[in-house]
Amino acid sequence: MSIVVSAIIPTYNRAGLVAQAIRSAQGQRLADGHEVEVIVVDDESTDNTAEVVPSFGGVRYIRQTNRREGAARNTGAAQAHGTYLAFLDSDDFWLEGKLAADIARFQAADAPALVYSRGLNVDQDSRPIGARHLAVHQGDVFWALAREAFMPMSSVAVRADAFRACGGFVEDRDLSGTADWELWMRFAARWPIGFVEQTSTCIRVHDVHMLADPGYMERAMLAGVRHALSDPVVARRAHSREGFVRACMYVTIALNAFANDRRGRSWCWLARSVAASPRQLADSRFWGAAARAAAGRDALHRLRATRAPSGWERSRV
Repeated sequence: MSIVVSAIIPTYNRAGLVAQAIRSAQGQRLADGHEVEVIVVDDESTDNTAEVVPSFGGVRYIRQTNRREGAARNTGAAQAHGTYLAFLDSDDFWLEGKLAADIARFQAADAPALVYSRGLNVDQDSRPIGARHLAVHQGDVFWALAREAFMPMSSVAVRADAFRACGGFVEDRDLSGTADWELWMRFAARWPIGFVEQTSTCIRVHDVHMLADPGYMERAMLAGVRHALSDPVVARRAHSREGFVRACMYVTIALNAFANDRRGRSWCWLARSVAASPRQLADSRFWGAAARAAAGRDALHRLRATRAPSGWERSRV
């Protein structure tokens, strides 16, 4: 049987979680008996990942020196045989039918180079705690993506030839955390993007994660914009509107600062956003960030508490 999809799982010190990711990839069933190739790239873990992964039959295990997740995904892609590459973080997992639906979308008349779908937040025990309510766009999504990152990393699959044509992930340590958005910008500048109406990607919510380090994420987000705009195709699409791309990322940084209880820092980034592109004053996302900064986290939590959403409907702050 031919390999149609290569599932690439980068991992680092997640021996207790990677097994579920692997099982979810191996459990995917494709039409006509086609196979899913599962590749796990270990970014020099110091736990017992090297013992856990090889215990799964049929999994290709690659260990590399520590170079972060972008480099690990590139390593997996370089060894992959699939027509399509599907990326799965090692703390996330897929539900049955995810990849089959992706392939069907790839084969639609508009021939997208990348497809994505909805994500579902789950807790440490894999219990649902909230659907992700992000915008949905397809076709030419370049400007929508410049405004806001809306494609959950572990929901994305790409054509392998397109991935290689635009060079894969940038391997810059400062970019860790936004390497996916930067690559999707390069895809969106070149090819149509497809959306799959499914919620089959489970994204694990951790108490400690990259977003909880605002200084780290500021560097990553700024690096993402810098690298994206250095790509010649992106630069042509953004011509004369580079300030808008930067301004939108400044709003994202402001939202991250707010989420980490740094309201003063949030206001600084909102001011920088308007300076970079005054059209932000007409953008509802900017005003949503400003309203949060004005009200504060305590007021926002009280407002949400009065709505009393169900556990399934609740989303992260």
